[in-house]
Amino acid sequence: MKLKKLILPLLAIFMLATGCTKEEIHNYYGAQVETYQFNITPAEWYRNEGENLPGANNYLYCTKELKAINNEVFNNGTVQAYAWNIYDPAHNLGAWNILPFVYPLEVYVTNDDNTVSRVIVPENLRFEWEKGQITFIIQDLDGFDPEDMISTISFKVCVTRNM
Repeated sequence: MKLKKLILPLLAIFMLATGCTKEEIHNYYGAQVETYQFNITPAEWYRNEGENLPGANNYLYCTKELKAINNEVFNNGTVQAYAWNIYDPAHNLGAWNILPFVYPLEVYVTNDDNTVSRVIVPENLRFEWEKGQITFIIQDLDGFDPEDMISTISFKVCVTRNM
């Protein structure tokens, strides 16, 4: 009886172990990484307007040409983006944050009784890429329109291709 209880788990482990394979990719010449920086001003953001309802497709976006994202990168490379975020304005301290990056945005709303409430809305900063271009996107996680941009945002983009 104990043997039957042991066989089933061992059989399951054997099936799992034989169901996956490891593929080794040898690149004897290394990879080439190119880095680009974009400083996007408030005037460069466009608004994609959905119905202005929670869950709607409301976001800000900015598309930049990036010829380095060619067929080789599209098929065999990768693209990674970072946003510069100042976390301590008093001392001008900041850091690069890998995208997607969610940060808290403090907004003030007027209630029906004319009182003002402080609300924290998480903003999602992400990117999409395709051949020849990259698009940066800012979207509120509550689904409503994000606030208009009031300052320049710096992005760093790394394009990697096999050599």
